[in-house]
Amino acid sequence: MNHFETSDQYFKLNQAHSTDVIKTRFYQTAQLATYDVCFSLLQFLSHRPKISIIRQGTSIFESLIPIFLRQQNPIQFKSENQNAIQFLSEIDKETNFVLWSAENEITGEIIYSDQQIEEIHKTLSDKRIFSIQITQSSRFLNKPVILKKNYAIVVECGGLFESNQAQIFFTEKLKAPTLIGGFQENKFYLTENKSLTSSLQKLPEHQYSNLFQPSIEYLSDRQVLVFKKCSGQMLMQKLIENKSINPNLIFAPSSLPTWVLDGFRNWWPESANSELILNMVVISNQAFILNSDLEVEILQIYKNIQSQTSWAVE
Repeated sequence: MNHFETSDQYFKLNQAHSTDVIKTRFYQTAQLATYDVCFSLLQFLSHRPKISIIRQGTSIFESLIPIFLRQQNPIQFKSENQNAIQFLSEIDKETNFVLWSAENEITGEIIYSDQQIEEIHKTLSDKRIFSIQITQSSRFLNKPVILKKNYAIVVECGGLFESNQAQIFFTEKLKAPTLIGGFQENKFYLTENKSLTSSLQKLPEHQYSNLFQPSIEYLSDRQVLVFKKCSGQMLMQKLIENKSINPNLIFAPSSLPTWVLDGFRNWWPESANSELILNMVVISNQAFILNSDLEVEILQIYKNIQSQTSWAVE
């Protein structure tokens, strides 16, 4: 297929899913989507080179920051002792856009409530600054309400256990044309987002602990388990070897190389706790739906690992 047809099909795809009020574009990955939005805005509004970043919740920004620095874009970072609204109220009005996320992409911890999300978008729209929010599809945001703030841009991605394809939502205020949209592979699918619910009982407290305080809300599509004195990577490998779980439905941060984990500290401060990272396992709720015995099998593998460790120590 020639490149003229590819570009035309991409245009028609976006047009078919856009309305007069809410526009959309599709991307192969959330990284491409965020890159495209950011650099199209920097080129289109070249007289506004300043950007701001709330460096929390997502790793996507980490690959963009070196490019911003090479291009000598002035970057304003939110400090740890500032809340989001305080930071946004103080940034330069000549800022082009603000990058931020309302959830932790690994644990699913909700950083900003729906009300706070609307407040952030409103604060920036009032200052005529584009508000680029990264969100996971399982969050089910009320996008029509959010996009009443004309400078709001929502980059929606599949999340930890879903396809990495992304879709951005915006209003007519985003006049910057796509830079790379038409260069992507000519295969896009609009997937219906479905809530993955589970009737699981929690595992006994002595076996694992919740990651943070119970008052903190999480996305409902995953279970975050932190086992005592047990490698999350080892438990994950045992479950996969036993064919108890689809490898795409489980994630252990400790399975990542050190240089990747070191970068986590820039956007996920708790990852500096090496014991937490070593003992953590994140499992999609879908895995428990597909295997009704999964909870029992997790406990059995955990006990086996514990007994082997105890024997080795003796």
